[in-house]
Amino acid sequence: MVAVPRLMRFAAALFAVAAVATTLTSVYQAGVNEGRAWRQWTAAATSALEREEGADKKLVAIGREKTKGGFDSDLDVLIAGKAGKTSNANRRCPKTWRKQYTANTSKPLTFGFFNRPGFTALFKEADRRKWTIRQRVEASIPSLEGVDFIFTHPSAYTRYPMLRELEARRHLISAVQGMQAACGSKSTQVRVFREHAESVNCQWDHVQFLPQSFILSDVSLCEQFFGLKELNRWRWILKPSNSYGGAGIEILHGDEDVAELRRRFMPCRRWQLGMRDDNRYIIQRYVERPLLLNGKKFDIRVYMLLASTQPVMLLYRPGYIRASLHDYSLNSTKDLSRHLTNTHVQEAGELNFNGVAGRHFWSLRQFQEYLSKHVPEKGDGFVKNTLEPFVKNASLYLFHSGRSKIIRSPGTFQLVGLDIMVDEKMACWFIEANNYPLWPFQGQFSMDMSLSMAKDLYDLILSIHTDHRRYRRSKPGDMISSFELLYSEMDDCRQKKAARFDPCLVFPRGNG
Repeated sequence: MVAVPRLMRFAAALFAVAAVATTLTSVYQAGVNEGRAWRQWTAAATSALEREEGADKKLVAIGREKTKGGFDSDLDVLIAGKAGKTSNANRRCPKTWRKQYTANTSKPLTFGFFNRPGFTALFKEADRRKWTIRQRVEASIPSLEGVDFIFTHPSAYTRYPMLRELEARRHLISAVQGMQAACGSKSTQVRVFREHAESVNCQWDHVQFLPQSFILSDVSLCEQFFGLKELNRWRWILKPSNSYGGAGIEILHGDEDVAELRRRFMPCRRWQLGMRDDNRYIIQRYVERPLLLNGKKFDIRVYMLLASTQPVMLLYRPGYIRASLHDYSLNSTKDLSRHLTNTHVQEAGELNFNGVAGRHFWSLRQFQEYLSKHVPEKGDGFVKNTLEPFVKNASLYLFHSGRSKIIRSPGTFQLVGLDIMVDEKMACWFIEANNYPLWPFQGQFSMDMSLSMAKDLYDLILSIHTDHRRYRRSKPGDMISSFELLYSEMDDCRQKKAARFDPCLVFPRGNG
């Protein structure tokens, strides 16, 4: 008789535990459901972007099986599929690329900027016929509905609001997903250039493109650098991987500087591979004998435009010269204004920068006139015959190095600034790519150049994204406004060819 009440109490306890467990499970499930809803939305957004690509995945697999790999891009696979009579092999050719954007011509264009942690809008309404700024308002807003152009960074696509705006397909967005794989941090750029060269069986040591460069957060490259003979004989330039505007850069030379480098970066431990970008550095052989303009160092800023990813259209636009305002000297490497031509550095050292901006910014025409006058034996025709071919090929190298990481999204484009140097032997060197190139507004030339480029850029993007079919017959070398077409996926499709870029053939060492 005693066992029955005990059994009843035990059963009641079990029911109570079960009730608590049910409640906890419900609470947990609610959290899980909320997380699942977020993941489902993210997956749906991603799926919407990749839906057009889905049918091609089987084709990619078939193409790789038939041709045993070795492709630079999906397009290469598609063309190989055509050769193998694979079904749906022409899915990415002109007839299937859809209209990406519908422009509202009844109102001025509106521009919005997306920054962390939310939408911070700097609106610029422009009359499309005159391209004049009509209104400028800074405010935080809940969404970018009604904004034509959104300016942001590729990393913003990891955040929910930008994925939502991308899925809506009602904007033109100035950032291509995955583009940071090609023109992200300085260490990323060095790495992708090396990897692409290796992927086409080109030895990196046989390429004359970048000054000798080492990623100090990469154990193998770090050890290679500190294993160099006569390390203290050369001058080196140390750059934070994720900096811009010349911030954190040091020029090093001699026993004391090399000893300090060893103290900071040796031993080359493997934990360095996981450090954050803002703690990473690259070190490059310093171009000690650059070509000078009136005794001053300079570099060249040109532009690469990935105008569309569906289809891919890559264009080039000439830029301008940035000259130091101070005489170049190897005896004063601590005075960076003599060595770094970045506008931020030059502006910081001048009380009235606007008054001297004309000496800092040169047009390429002025540059060519200077060369023809002062170094005619090597300088005649330099811009057309040497500089422009180099920067066009540099744009192609940059694009093909990161092409496999780029995510095709309707309505996206990206402008990239490329910095080039010229040494005293008239050899060109690629320095770095910049995701958000500064458009200078100091001085009459730079103001005219910037406004002209803005007009041409927005007109071109609107034209391509509202109806790309008008460019179906365009081929590399064609001028589209002030931009020159370097590569068109539609041209590849039409000719049934696959683009391949071999830096050993284009930039063979020994030309300088």
